[in-house]
Amino acid sequence: MLLSVEWLADYIDLDLSDQSLPERLANAILMSGIEVELLKRSGAGLESLVVAEVLSADKHPSADKLKLCRVNDGAGERQIVCGAPNVAAGQKVVLAPPGVTLPGEMEIRAVRIRGEESQGMLCSERELGIGDDHSGIIVLDAECSNGDPAAPLMGLDDAIFEVSITPNRGDCLSILGVAREVSAILGIPLTPPRWEVAEGPGERTEALCGVEILDQDKCPRYAARVVRGVRMGSSPTWMQRRLRAAGMRPINNVVDVTNYVMLSLGQPLHAFDLTTLEGRRIVVRRWRPEDGPFTTLDGQERKMVEDDLMICDAGRPVAIGGIMGGVNTEISDSTEEILLESAFFSPSTIRGTRRRLNISTEASYRFERGVDPAGTRRAADWAIELIRQTGGGRIAGGAVDVHPAPAVPLTVRLRPERVSKLLGMDIGPSEIRRELEALGMAVQEIEGGAFEVKVPVFRHDIDREIDLIEEVARRKGYDALPSVLPATSAPPERLPRLAQLEKDARERMISAGFCEVLNYSFVSRSDLEKLGAAGNPVSLRNPLSADMDVMRTTLLAGLLANTAMNLNRGAEDIRIFEVGRTFHENPQERLPKEVRRIAALMSGAPSAALWPDPPSPVGDEILPARLFDLKGALEQMGQRLRLPEFQFRPAGDASSGFDSNAAAAVFSGESAVGTIGRLKDSIQESWGIRQDIYAFELDIEALAGIERPPVRLNDITRFPASLRDLAIVVKDEVTHDAVEEIIRRIGGDLLESARLFDIYRHPDQIGEGEKSLAYSLIYRHPERTLNDEEVDEIFWKTVDCLEKGLGGRLRR
Repeated sequence: MLLSVEWLADYIDLDLSDQSLPERLANAILMSGIEVELLKRSGAGLESLVVAEVLSADKHPSADKLKLCRVNDGAGERQIVCGAPNVAAGQKVVLAPPGVTLPGEMEIRAVRIRGEESQGMLCSERELGIGDDHSGIIVLDAECSNGDPAAPLMGLDDAIFEVSITPNRGDCLSILGVAREVSAILGIPLTPPRWEVAEGPGERTEALCGVEILDQDKCPRYAARVVRGVRMGSSPTWMQRRLRAAGMRPINNVVDVTNYVMLSLGQPLHAFDLTTLEGRRIVVRRWRPEDGPFTTLDGQERKMVEDDLMICDAGRPVAIGGIMGGVNTEISDSTEEILLESAFFSPSTIRGTRRRLNISTEASYRFERGVDPAGTRRAADWAIELIRQTGGGRIAGGAVDVHPAPAVPLTVRLRPERVSKLLGMDIGPSEIRRELEALGMAVQEIEGGAFEVKVPVFRHDIDREIDLIEEVARRKGYDALPSVLPATSAPPERLPRLAQLEKDARERMISAGFCEVLNYSFVSRSDLEKLGAAGNPVSLRNPLSADMDVMRTTLLAGLLANTAMNLNRGAEDIRIFEVGRTFHENPQERLPKEVRRIAALMSGAPSAALWPDPPSPVGDEILPARLFDLKGALEQMGQRLRLPEFQFRPAGDASSGFDSNAAAAVFSGESAVGTIGRLKDSIQESWGIRQDIYAFELDIEALAGIERPPVRLNDITRFPASLRDLAIVVKDEVTHDAVEEIIRRIGGDLLESARLFDIYRHPDQIGEGEKSLAYSLIYRHPERTLNDEEVDEIFWKTVDCLEKGLGGRLRR
């Protein structure tokens, strides 16, 4: 937002002759929590521009589109060749005499144009760098004196701040809002403008128009005022100057007044041509299908939906509430009767419609951040009076102000001792009261020495005690707060079981070489259908876009989108994971069921964190990541979480989205907690991915419900281990779990570990429909050294049980 120091001086007493004022103001604004991005002096280098009067504007003898003008610049007459279509005799204009250098390094010289001498230039907004309009030259007030400096008349001798307002401080999106902050910081009294509405005799607004609100949640307040007999024309130079300083282009006296009041008070306004309103009434309601498309002031046809708020007359929509008016009631040069709208709209309503239509205006920018609900009538009164002053006419008495539920100031309890404790400095109750009252808050002491603070209705960002403490800190100045460590000792952090589980899972995945991502909870229904996870997802009534129309039922949709984007940008190896909520229909409850999950995705070369000694290249390429890479990362995570050892069982058809030949259901103890495997080729293709994708997705809440085995501490044995390798040939349908169960049962307490290190299939060497499973076995006795005879006895008993129980045979 652009902020004029000269305009600011209307609201607080500032010495504009003080050269250090802009820097002091910049510091005060910064201390109030508003970021000052730029401070500039307008009109630098344009001091030589002067006011000139056009005495004549005749057709150029040698050019159809040029005019030969004689002007008086106060020092005498000179001839100017001008191509502006709006130049006319009697106008007061801006003259750049020879020797002036305009923005863009344009040097003005005396030249001959089509055979006629031109001694300077009559300037447009674009040529002076104060706007984009170059359709005509700037026309000043007729009261201006020839030869006067033109820069001050256009606000080009002002100091301009470019400030950045955070989304929670919609109350600062105006000159009044910033002045309120500066007043409190510098201790200068706030003196906002005052005015009286000169209403005409006889006519009453309620007799000339009606207002009805059919959706009070979306529009809690709507005020209308009427002025008749208006003359459309240009706004005064002083108003145009201020609008240009704020980065806005003057249009006409009525539109300029609505913009001027909006920039001054923060309340957007809209002017309707009253004679174009059917039934001379306003109806605030939602869009209906029979309304059809709506054409806005910019000429664009907008497709509306039933959740959009429309301003209508007796028969049709005439504006999109809080965003933009329609061409069907636009004011024109012939407009004489005006209905002025000043309203308060629900921020969420404006935000949703604005995002869906991809349209942003100065009005929507303010409404979606929250305007002052108590300032609606005040802004309408000032604007209607300014329209009368700039365009004449008769103001109808009173206003139609539909306000079913007036805004009530929020009351927040504040403990003075809490302020001192959190800010680290001793601030007395009287000082706290003084600081808050300087911000327009009513403070009353209640029992126990606490304060009851009434927050102004325009401060939408304050609703808790900590917000009030922040306000005290701002008033004291952030630079005044001491750097003091808390005096109390913090107890060791003890997170809830679920939160601790998520924290440990994140740390383990990051240490395994994965990057955490954070995606929206909104996804496309079509993406869920591709994964076979659509079911009956929770639909959004007012989605941000067509690609975010339902709540996610799986985290994999977001991870696949992340993968596709990174691969398209040249990445080759993907290691990502996400911890988040999925949402599921819950017919028994009003709200959907939320489930905490963790999902990981891997593609490309093996991770160095999982392969300390990476596999050897095959030709010039590293072997792609395999399912066992991801399985190893998952098992490491399970160990970090101190869960019962993960078991992997055939997933079957339940593995939605996974290739059933390369997927497994994940169990911890006897509880199914998720799925791991390779995604189907069709899924990879639908996301435009041309390499294998491996992923897992687990239910963290299910993991949190599993009892952790007790931690057992064992002495480090002094006795050596006995090692054996066992390769057993079994049918393809025999699972690793079945083989391992026999190995561990026979090995008993002497079997320290059994690790599967190879699976081999070969129709000639092994046999059709068979496989070889190779295990590394470690035997150890805690109190003595095992001899070979003892180990061999256990080993051969294991082989015998495998042959008899599973139909296997020893591979020799």
